[in-house]
Amino acid sequence: MSRKIIGLTLCLLLIIAYMPTIGATNESRSVTYTDCYIVSSGTIINRLAIGLFKIGNKAFIIYINIGFKDDGNTSIYNDETGDLLWQQQGEHNIILLFYRGNYSYIKNPDGSFFMALDGLTIIAKV
Repeated sequence: MSRKIIGLTLCLLLIIAYMPTIGATNESRSVTYTDCYIVSSGTIINRLAIGLFKIGNKAFIIYINIGFKDDGNTSIYNDETGDLLWQQQGEHNIILLFYRGNYSYIKNPDGSFFMALDGLTIIAKV
């Protein structure tokens, strides 16, 4: 049991070490927000989730990387009823560390997948 916890901790430290706060070029600028509230939905291209614990429509996720298609819509606020920090409509990617809140993952009839998030996260990289 303790080996699993140590292994998980080491993996998280590696993930955090490889997440820079600012991208190398102006075209692909990425920004990291901490202790924020996220509302995000849309058809996804890809999803990688590590440590997904779900009960009903509530979830706790240690790490999730999501790529949205053209119908993606993401808004990041400084808290649940706070100021808008970042908003993106269209195709984009987001990475979240330690997310908790509402989580919906639905398979559409055409075979694509729809995802919706509405909750708090410690780190959001866009």
